[in-house]
Amino acid sequence: MSEQDNVIRRLVAGADRALWTLGGACLWLCNLCLLAMLALTAATFLLRPFDVSVWWFWPWTMVLFIWLSFFGFFAIYVRLKDVRIDFLVKRLGQAGDIVSRLLSDAVGLGVSVILVQQAPTVMASAAGFVEGVLLPWGDELPRQALFVPLFISSALVALTALVDIAKCCVGLPENTAPLHPEVAP
Repeated sequence: MSEQDNVIRRLVAGADRALWTLGGACLWLCNLCLLAMLALTAATFLLRPFDVSVWWFWPWTMVLFIWLSFFGFFAIYVRLKDVRIDFLVKRLGQAGDIVSRLLSDAVGLGVSVILVQQAPTVMASAAGFVEGVLLPWGDELPRQALFVPLFISSALVALTALVDIAKCCVGLPENTAPLHPEVAP
């Protein structure tokens, strides 16, 4: 293997590691959204006996749920937490493994590209503000802010698919999902 091939392999492997790490950051964002949702919901219940109701808790909970879902789109894809049929693919041998890998990457890339292509249309039609989602300075959250995590995640899923295709082309193995605790090694 030439030095140039080694450099390309290292670059592709580095991009893969960077995306994996970014997937971990998105998992943290998802967890923070969930924690904030739970805190707002708990505060709603705990404040009821005191006849206190904070009307903007509910709208913020909905926004956080949307953001959690959109950040999770990339996190699930890159961290291999989606539905996988590895047991079937492994029975097809090395050729089946490569074909399923490339097919999965093509589908992920295709869906993500379509979503990113729709970004200008979605952002243009998402006029106004999210009612009740107050920002610290008193304004309401612009409706476009709901979709930003979706388009960021979609672009990152597309990039992850392209990096995995590059990994396949330079002979690097596909990432494997960590074993679940219930599965014996």
